[in-house]
Amino acid sequence: MNSRKRKGQLESMIGKIFVLSLFLILLVNLIVPNKEKSEEENRMLETKPKASAASIISGDYMEQWEKYVSDQFFGRNFWRKIKVNADKISGTKKENGVFIGKSGQLLEDIAVPDKEQLEANINAVKNFAQTYENIPTTVMLVPDAACILSNRLPAFATVEDQRQMFGMVERNLGDTVNWVDTVSIMNKHKSEKLYYKTDHHWTTQGAFYMFKDTASLFGIKGDVSDDYVSYTVTDDFNGVLASKSGCGLDEKEKIDIYAPTNGDDDVIVNYVNETKKTTSLYDSSKLKTRDKYGVFLGGNTSVIDIKTVSTSQKRLLVVKDSFADCFIPFLTPHYREIVVVDPRYYSGTMQDIMDTYRITDALILYSGNTFFTDNNISGVFTGE
Repeated sequence: MNSRKRKGQLESMIGKIFVLSLFLILLVNLIVPNKEKSEEENRMLETKPKASAASIISGDYMEQWEKYVSDQFFGRNFWRKIKVNADKISGTKKENGVFIGKSGQLLEDIAVPDKEQLEANINAVKNFAQTYENIPTTVMLVPDAACILSNRLPAFATVEDQRQMFGMVERNLGDTVNWVDTVSIMNKHKSEKLYYKTDHHWTTQGAFYMFKDTASLFGIKGDVSDDYVSYTVTDDFNGVLASKSGCGLDEKEKIDIYAPTNGDDDVIVNYVNETKKTTSLYDSSKLKTRDKYGVFLGGNTSVIDIKTVSTSQKRLLVVKDSFADCFIPFLTPHYREIVVVDPRYYSGTMQDIMDTYRITDALILYSGNTFFTDNNISGVFTGE
């Protein structure tokens, strides 16, 4: 009888502690101010949604509220680490869409494109090339790490065939553009460090190999192997895949920049919509932040106008995502001006750009995943 009584008291005490703990957690979450950004995850956090009759009826409000509570939950990073460590013990090979590969390589899953959106993107690029047929247009879709480093994927992991997707894009674009077989170029060097272990971007070395093999497409004659020298600007880089997955957060990597060995590389970099000008392609202040890849061109922005001291009369338009940021410095010695447009942040149209700048050549440079999923590309090219 006494044992039953003690058991009942114990269960009652545990229940009270549980309820009290929930109350304290709720109270702390109400008291602690919301955070705008997670430095560990390198992303903006959800803010408190505003309720409306339409959002409540559609269910959007509750969906946004759940995301808000998840992002702003007190001690979120602590609980997140516990989950990641528990998953490791259980043998999980994928966290938040990121594969935990061999030798600590993190790999973003290959995106499956929306058929209609991809078709719109391809048609937009094709129509641009046909509209400006006197302007040579080069298309460079860079394969993502999971395509090239498939041998680093965890056992039994499968991804979509990105090379096949690239082939489909090439066939649809036809001879309207200069198509770059990027997969073959990257495969030639796959034993070297072409991608960061903790980030989805290619390394500057990977970009340099691409530049060497495609230099002739940009009218650059001869071997450019000795035209640039690399410098390490940080050995403390930890990328967005580590942030996203919660794995490899202790991994530290190098970021290199490549500078011309000969000639004057002076530039004036105009961030058009920010009305800011600099005399460097690199933003060293980014090296003091978690977003160290932003050292290239200062990170994401809408339109950048780069004027050089090159004797060339050519003016290049680059339509891109962030993969182009470490590639563009290889091109500056060979163009009088380079106009850089990121459709994700640009609210105008390509016709606006063509009317403003005397463009002679065009380069469309994207990672495969971005090109297949970005719904801004078609709008910028078509104006719709």
